[in-house]
Formats: sequence, structure tokens, C-alpha cells
Amino acid sequence: MDLSGRVPEVTESLTDAAGALPSLAGHASFLGQWALYRGIDAVDPARDETLWVFGAQGGAAFADNAKYLFLHVAAECPDIRPVWLSKDSEVVRELQAEGFEAYHCYSPRGLLLTLRAGVVFLTQGHRDVAMPAAAGAFAVLLWHGVPLKRISWDAGFRDLPGPVRRAHADMAREFDLLTVPGEGVVDPFASGLRVGRERMAVTGYPRNDALFGEIPGETVGVDAAALDRVQTLSTERELVFYLPTFREWTDESVADRLDLPALDAFLAERDATLVFKTHPRDRLDLPDGLANVVQLPGATDVYPFLRHADALVTDYSSVYFDYLLLDRPVVFYAYDLAEYRARRGFYFDYESVAPGPVADSFDGLLAGLDRALDPTDDADAADRAAVRTRLLGGDPAVGKSPDAPGSTPGGADPRANDAGDSTASDSAAAGARSAAVAALVRRRLAETRENRER
Repeated sequence: MDLSGRVPEVTESLTDAAGALPSLAGHASFLGQWALYRGIDAVDPARDETLWVFGAQGGAAFADNAKYLFLHVAAECPDIRPVWLSKDSEVVRELQAEGFEAYHCYSPRGLLLTLRAGVVFLTQGHRDVAMPAAAGAFAVLLWHGVPLKRISWDAGFRDLPGPVRRAHADMAREFDLLTVPGEGVVDPFASGLRVGRERMAVTGYPRNDALFGEIPGETVGVDAAALDRVQTLSTERELVFYLPTFREWTDESVADRLDLPALDAFLAERDATLVFKTHPRDRLDLPDGLANVVQLPGATDVYPFLRHADALVTDYSSVYFDYLLLDRPVVFYAYDLAEYRARRGFYFDYESVAPGPVADSFDGLLAGLDRALDPTDDADAADRAAVRTRLLGGDPAVGKSPDAPGSTPGGADPRANDAGDSTASDSAAAGARSAAVAALVRRRLAETRENRER
């Protein structure tokens, strides 16, 4: 069953977190934007600290941490003007139709607002918006995952042509703040992104607020019919989500490693449904006749769906770290672990941070699912708690610092300042992680302003 909706066209090729190298034209475009960025930075245009602009995924989508922080600011921060910028006109139209302020990145209004914005929020890098126009703004990199796999400078960036590599290194110094989900992943971020610990803050990820309840506006960028269908299914059956990662070196589909008729029969016996979502760069064509396997559109925002999942299957996608906050079973279908480890590399020993059955065959996957769907014994609960604590500090919602929202004087967590700042709030509170990021940005802006005035 296909629940797919519109898949936005990605109009700009970017170097992704895997370090996949763009074309010669992409290199030239980046160098040109970098030169303009430096020129505008030298002019130092006046900026408005109450104007915050947001972009994500190279400007291609309304998604990820930037989406949920934007929605929080729009609803909870009346003194701030939040503006979404995109390179996809359909994203702009959809946001405007819902009453949000949004413009095309390269429209006159989009460029002007980027030039005036005091803060720019990004998930991949400055090319989430019109990069040159962001010069001089307070740049917050919200990022888009937990670094299980090696990223950026620990992946493909070292193989870039010299001038491009130097320009990327220069732009890495332009991030004023990098938000991270837990103290346990600070070192991989520092290594992979070349961002010093003093520029990091442990805030939790804004997108994870959606795991604990509906966020007003979250259905923008989501296939509404698919979400309604999943919500209905969740009241009738056990839901298992399968979210595999993308393998850029092969044309093999992850479905080639599944016996779909056998899986369908297995699920039928357990009153369960598998909700399948491929990576946006992958495709899956389900055969007819599957009653217990449904497919989400690859480009949809999965976070409003995830809270309905009773269990998760993945391989190397860092989405499982987010899902650990729900403390529900995870099964790892790592059928090509040795090859993946050799090609991409990990920051952690994979087995030590995979708190659930690790299957290398389809039969092993079924055994793992049988274990995950057993209502009488949550066999991996202790392992999940250990990984959650080790990497995410247990979240709810991270540690505390004396000047963070929700903290108590003198009650700072001993880990609080290990990575610059750490913020806290109850995980079930509406927008806890988004509120932490917004409060921290306000404080950093105030500190910067005070330093200028001295």
C-alpha cells in the first residue's frame, strides 16, 4: 500500500553529511557564493536581532530541527519575527497558505530579509538559505542527526579540491553556535564539523519535541492523508516503522533484502503493520497484494509519524537515537555491516550503541521483530537506557545549567558546561527543546551586544 504524496524536487546539489562530492559546477557555485559572502561580510550590514530566518536541507524542504524551532518561535515568541526561506516554491506557497511568513531564498524579499536578519538557523550549512546574504548574521547550526556515521571532515571533505576545502574550512568558523543532542556526541561533532566545544550547546533537538505530542503547524510538509491513515492504524494494530539509510555506492534497494510476502504473513499473524519509509534519495516500489506493509513518501517529515510507532527497524540511520527517547524497542537490520563500516566508518563501536537485536539476514530480522513485539518481555530496555544515558544524557531534556530555562540555582548538572552550555526542561513539556534553543540564542545575542558596547 502506497501512502506517498508529493516529493519536492531538489534544485541544488550540495555536499551532504556523508561527504558526497558535488560536481565541478557545484564547486564553482560554492566558491562564488563564498567570495560574495566575504565581500558582504566586509561591508557589515546592519542587522535586526528580532528578525530570525530559517532554512533546511539546502533550501529544499520545510523539515528537521529548523522546522520545529520555527514553529515554536512563531507560536511562543511574539517579539521575534520568524521567516522561513526556501528554494522550493511549493514549500513557500504551503507555508504562506497556513499563515506563516515565507519567501523564496532568491526573491527580492527573501534576499533583503536575509541581509537584515540578526539570526540565521540552518540544518546543513549556509546554503540552506542565500549564503552570501547571511554574512554577519548570528549563525546557528541545528544540524540534522546524531553522528553515528562519520561526517564532513571525517568523510569526504578531505578529498575536495584545495580551494574548495579551504573555503569550507573558512565557513566552518562562521557558525556561532552548534546545538547538539547530548554530551556523549560532542567529540564526534567537534571532529567532523570542526566546531570547537566553546561554540556548542547541549540543548536536545527541537524535532524531538514532536515525539511527545502534536506541535501546531507540524502538518506543513507532511502528507496529511498518510498521517491520518497511520493515526488510524495505530489504534487498531501494532505499528513497526522501517527507516533504512541510503547507500550511495549501490543501486540495490533495501527491499531486495526482504521477502515481502513472508514479511506480510509474519505481520498478519501478529496484528502488526510495517510502515516503510525510504531515504529521500532512494526509491521503493511495493508489489501489489501486501495487506500489512504500507509506504510513506520518502521526502515527508517522519517526526509526526514516529510517535505512533510501537517499534522501529533501521540499520545505520541516526533516527534511532531520537526514537530512544520514547523507550520503545529497536531492531537493527544491518545486513551489510562489514561493507558499511569499511566504506563510511563509525564514531562508535556499532554493536555497543545498538540497543536491540542486530540482524544480518531476513530470518534474523523476523526473530528480532518477534522479540520487539513480545508484550510480555521488554528484553532490551536496560540496553536502551544505557545508550540513551551515554550519548544523550538520558535527554528529558538534557542536563541543567544555572542560567538555563527550568534550572534551579545551585542545582546544575555536573556535565552542564562540558560543551559550552547545557539546557533543560521536561521532555513532555510542549516545545521543551525548542524553548531551550530559543532562550540560549537570546542570551548569546545579549552577551554579544554587551561585548560590543564595552
